[in-house]
Amino acid sequence: MGDLYHFPWRVCLAGGWLDQPWCSKLHPGSVVVVNVHPQTEFKTRSGLATSTRTVGIKLWGTDNGGRPPPGADPLQLARLLFNCENPIDCKYVSGSQDALGLMVPGISRLDYNGSYWPSHVESIHDERTLKWLESVLWLIPLPSRPDGYDPLLVQHLTEENAAMIAEGSKLAWAGICERNVNTLGQGLTRTRQGWSALLPETVPKHSHAWFADFLTEPYTGCLFSGAGGGFLMVASPTETDLLLEKGFKVSVKSTPWLSPESSKL
Repeated sequence: MGDLYHFPWRVCLAGGWLDQPWCSKLHPGSVVVVNVHPQTEFKTRSGLATSTRTVGIKLWGTDNGGRPPPGADPLQLARLLFNCENPIDCKYVSGSQDALGLMVPGISRLDYNGSYWPSHVESIHDERTLKWLESVLWLIPLPSRPDGYDPLLVQHLTEENAAMIAEGSKLAWAGICERNVNTLGQGLTRTRQGWSALLPETVPKHSHAWFADFLTEPYTGCLFSGAGGGFLMVASPTETDLLLEKGFKVSVKSTPWLSPESSKL
């Protein structure tokens, strides 16, 4: 990607769709996002908030040396980015977890309860926890979303289905806080099951073959990086030949974008 180093990156680890009011009104819950350093494997149409990145690059002109206001708070930058991407007359409001995940360093839990903006944000910057997540989380490249793909084509919008996604993010966050790869994996899998129940096209039938090899030990759980594919996120306590052959690890960013302590995006 030509803009790989022009703007931060984020991975949505669990709870995706709860940043949309129509989902969190069914059942409140959290989205867990991870602010990460660039990887050459990153690509568009894969659930990595590349549309929001494009808005940010244009907003602050970062591809031409531009920068956001100096010393700005990450949450303030996220609010500016979210508002810019979603003007008053827009027909579809992009979820705020994209802007927040891109701007807020570390691992963050965003709590939603029927609104576009979270009611609470909690972040982890503890180096030991960040390094632990880096050691157990793998991304396996998959086909990107095809043109014309619509994750909302089929909808089963019930409280029970939204609650499954909320349960998944709760487990994932607990797994991170406890540095427990089994609980983290359960959170990824539960989120995937919730997606499949709420919006079946987010986990289409043909995609089952993409995660079939990661349903048994030593793997503890898996989830797509975005609706319909992009990358398969796999939690594993050990490096296997399959992971080494097909996947890569991410590097979590612990400092704010452009801070003096930050040596790279």
